[in-house]
Amino acid sequence: MDRILCFLIYIISAFARFSKALARLGLGSYEEWKPGSPLKILMVGYNGARNTGADARVVAIVDQLRELFGPDKIRITVMTLNEKTLAGYFPEDVRLLRFSSIFPLDLYRACCTHHAAILCEGSALKSTFANALSLFFCEAAGIMDAQKKPCIAYGSEVGKMDAFLRKAASRLCRNTYFITRTRESQKVLESLGLTGHVGTDTAWSYRDALDAEHTDALLKKAGWDGKKPLLGIAVMNPFCWPVRASFGKWVKGLITNTHDGQYDKWYYFSDSPARRRAFRHYIRSIAGAVNLFRQEQDFFPVLIGMERLDAQACRALKKALGIPCAAFLSGECSADIMSGVLLRLSLLITSRYHAAVLSIRNGCPIAAVSIDERLDSLMRELALDRRALLHASDKDLADRLCLTLGNIYGGRKQIHMQLVRKYAQYQIKLDEMGIFLRDYLLAGLGASGDQPLTLRHNH
Repeated sequence: MDRILCFLIYIISAFARFSKALARLGLGSYEEWKPGSPLKILMVGYNGARNTGADARVVAIVDQLRELFGPDKIRITVMTLNEKTLAGYFPEDVRLLRFSSIFPLDLYRACCTHHAAILCEGSALKSTFANALSLFFCEAAGIMDAQKKPCIAYGSEVGKMDAFLRKAASRLCRNTYFITRTRESQKVLESLGLTGHVGTDTAWSYRDALDAEHTDALLKKAGWDGKKPLLGIAVMNPFCWPVRASFGKWVKGLITNTHDGQYDKWYYFSDSPARRRAFRHYIRSIAGAVNLFRQEQDFFPVLIGMERLDAQACRALKKALGIPCAAFLSGECSADIMSGVLLRLSLLITSRYHAAVLSIRNGCPIAAVSIDERLDSLMRELALDRRALLHASDKDLADRLCLTLGNIYGGRKQIHMQLVRKYAQYQIKLDEMGIFLRDYLLAGLGASGDQPLTLRHNH
């Protein structure tokens, strides 16, 4: 099914070169930028699924674009699976465009009516989560290339891919510029013959969340006494990925009215007895380490569900802990609330990349229980990989995690200063990325650098 989708995307991308001519005949819509008119920018990302990291990334990019160009010079459209879940994140002049998980035609029409595209998802090209997600970005890149419109992947990850996806990315993204967020991603990008340079993640500049007083009130309502230090635990199910298309399972589900493991339509999570055993080991190990650590340091646990799908893992961990704890789930809480809670933590255990990113502004020590190269790379950048990097499949995870928690909490003052300094460096890098983004889009449109566009520095 993924290969069929890939073939369809090849066809649509090739067809896109005729969009302008067809629009002149009244067959469809097509727009291209003209000097003096607002620049229509399409934000192509995985939004609307209540993924805190994905939403924080695109909010930060939209804010930066408005600063770079001035809000009157651009018209931004954010693609979303659900408009309601993004309500209140953006100014009124930012348009939300709904698309389906069966996306090829929705994406084609959106690209035709915009002048430039920004691939704003962190995990843009990789098979870790779903080939279909990466094909979504490949299609946008292929269409914009065919229509000779600028396309840039902004602070994105390029990782391990299935062979057919590597071929598709190499072909369809050949004229898309990538600002990768790690050196490891840059190496993979270059192996594909694609162009770009190393930047960083865009969520580092996510705007200030709720004030501390409001966040404290939410935490107290959830059971915190207002005194104990807060231990955040951002868990997920690392072993249910990737999501893969299965027409056979979908048909069987329609006939039997059973939908076990279904993500959406004919997309299904990976599942097996071995994967379920690995998940139980992961949850029990984290619970065991937390309970041991709390015998030495009396923390109040706060469960963090960064993605709506993480709710199941949070429930399993709460049961395994067997102690009172708070839970903040993205399916119920906005990115502002999630970010506010992360900023109040004294210590964080995380398998989620953006839980780490959104907590570091406050210098919170991190113990990473990694599932792929994203947290591995981040912890190396933070110089914490030797002290605090573990992996979800580690057999001795409970013992190692308990020792790690004691180590980083004991050295929290030094780690705090280390992270605060690194956070400031990320802000500088984001300013540099913004200037490059502006110039790249203008050059791709054939606009001169003296266009009446504004650039304002906040950092």
